[in-house]
Amino acid sequence: MSKICFYSVPHPSISSYFDLIDYSVSHGLTHLEGFCRFELTLPDKQSAKKIKAYADEKGISFSCFSVFVNLIGDDAPEMIERLKGFAEVCAILECPYLHHTIASNFSNPEEVLCNGEENFQKGIKAVRKIYDYAEGLGVKTIYEEQGYIFNGVNGFARFLKEVDRNIGVVADFGNIYQAGNTPEEFINAFGHLVKHVHIKDVLIKDNNATGQGLKTLDNKYMFEVPVFEGCVDIQGLIARLEFKGYNGFYGLEFAADKESIEKIDLMLKG
Repeated sequence: MSKICFYSVPHPSISSYFDLIDYSVSHGLTHLEGFCRFELTLPDKQSAKKIKAYADEKGISFSCFSVFVNLIGDDAPEMIERLKGFAEVCAILECPYLHHTIASNFSNPEEVLCNGEENFQKGIKAVRKIYDYAEGLGVKTIYEEQGYIFNGVNGFARFLKEVDRNIGVVADFGNIYQAGNTPEEFINAFGHLVKHVHIKDVLIKDNNATGQGLKTLDNKYMFEVPVFEGCVDIQGLIARLEFKGYNGFYGLEFAADKESIEKIDLMLKG
C-alpha cells in the first residue's frame, strides 16, 4: 500500500499528528498527507520538528501538506504570510509539496463570480508570492481544481497559463464536478502535470433537499460521500492517471475504513 496515504481522517481515536502517524503505521502505510489541524493548525516550526522526529522513528514520510485558506478576501496578506509559514513547516518535514486552496469558503457561485475577474487576479498574485517563497525553501506549490473560479477545464487552463510559474497539479476526483466538468476531462487535460491525487467520491443530484449540497455551475448539487458510495469511477481514474505516467501518492479523503483502503490498494496493484 505504498502509494496510499491518509489525508482527512475523521476518526475518534485521532487527536494529534502522533496518533495519525501511529494510525498510518497500523494500516501498513509509509506516507501521510499533512493538513492544517492538530499541532499544525498554525505553522508551528517547533511542533513540526517534534512531528518529524516521531515520523522518522516510525518510518513515515510526508507526501504533501494541505492548507485551507481564502486568498481573495480582505485578509489575503495575512493568509499569504500564514502560507509562507507552512512552506517553512514543509521544509522541516521534508515534505516536497505544499498544496493550498485559493478561493475557499464559497458555497454559491453568485457570491464569487460577480467579481470573478477581480478575484481571479487577486488569486494569481497571491499564488506567485507563495510559490516564489516556497521555491526558495525547496518546496513546490501544487494546486487542485477548486471553487468556482479556479476550477473547470477552461478555468484551470487559464490559471496555469497566467500564473506564470512552474506549479504542479493536484487531481481531485470530486471537486471538478462543482464546475460542471468530470474528473476524466480534467485528467485528460492536465494528467501529465499531476504531482498528487485526492481520492474523493461524490453524488450529483438535481436538488438540494437536505441543504448540504454545493451548487454546481451546471445548476446541480454536489454531495461528498465515502469512497465507493458515489458516482466517481475511482478505478478508471487511477488507470487513466497511470496511463498519463503518474506514479505518485493517492491521498484518501473520508476513507479511513479498512475496506476502502483494501479496495484501492487492489486497484493500484492491478
